[in-house]
Amino acid sequence: MIDFTSQTYANILAAMLDQVPNTIDKREGSMIQTALGPPALALSDAYQSLNMVQLQAFVQTASGQSLDYIAIIASVSRYPASAAVRLGVFNIDIPLGSRFSTIDGDNSINLVATEKVSTGQYQMTAETPGTIGNSYVGPILPITPISGLDSAQITDILVPGDDTETDDEFRARIIEALNNKPFGGNIADYRTKVLAIDGVGAVQVWPTWNGGGTVKLSILGADFNPASPTLVENVQNAVDPPPNQGLGLGTAPIGAQVTVVAPTEVEINVTATVMLASGVELAQVQEPVETAISNYLLSVRQSWGNMLATDHVEYAADVYVSRVIAAMLTVDGVVNVQNLQLNGGTSDIMLTESGTVQQVPTMGTVSLSV
Repeated sequence: MIDFTSQTYANILAAMLDQVPNTIDKREGSMIQTALGPPALALSDAYQSLNMVQLQAFVQTASGQSLDYIAIIASVSRYPASAAVRLGVFNIDIPLGSRFSTIDGDNSINLVATEKVSTGQYQMTAETPGTIGNSYVGPILPITPISGLDSAQITDILVPGDDTETDDEFRARIIEALNNKPFGGNIADYRTKVLAIDGVGAVQVWPTWNGGGTVKLSILGADFNPASPTLVENVQNAVDPPPNQGLGLGTAPIGAQVTVVAPTEVEINVTATVMLASGVELAQVQEPVETAISNYLLSVRQSWGNMLATDHVEYAADVYVSRVIAAMLTVDGVVNVQNLQLNGGTSDIMLTESGTVQQVPTMGTVSLSV
């Protein structure tokens, strides 16, 4: 790439004036300086535009719609926002298509009953796509009049909603698609197709986990928690629908028998002694410390589906004592951390990632003392 950033108005004007003989008055306000000012400004604007065009021409630097245009070279497109599907619990059966609203102030959204789960329980799809549909739990108000309705609640997340893919996320996926060509049921092919399903945030692909022709897909939701049974069922039906598996009726190749599962949660319980800054009470840092540890565990889950090697199948989701301590030390008021234990031990937590067992770390309890 050519560096156009040095082509500023001041530098261009100086270069122009250097071409003028010193026998001519070139001071600010002189006729020659005044005459050269407008073309220098026009040229600097042109260089800025040229630099922007150049940046938008490469995967590594393009953004927005330009990145969308470039993505065609990798045969991928940006993931749009997807709607959350929540579990609605009612005192009676309600008509499909009934609309409700959450009671969440400015963050309130509407949901519609799209499928009956059991008596008084329905899949409720958010009308507003994105992660905004994941957070609310509690009573909902009917928009559609329903006779005999006394109780309406939103509880579990069945399929988490996800926001529109960011430029950085999309760029990484374009580069991955270019470097690891998805083709004919290879690992990259499974990853590409599974991650394109609404609600999926990460996947581990385990080929021949139970003999030749078998494939296991272990998935996290878009919130990077273990997938719900509903999401597991959605992915199973899309990839290799039962009962006639291996016939190529989904996205999996003919002959591949695919099993879709959610990984096992392993709660990480933390105990530690903390040294606090002067005037800081333990109660003031308890919640921020929990948030910091939770964010670290989230980062572990976000990388859980990343392959670690190119010549064999390997994944990892280990929790390190040093990184838990580092996360805690980012909290204002925490000066030092000592005697830290994870699940009662002083060692790192090495989770199992194999074709038989896949594990992910989730937040447990945090017990602090001074």
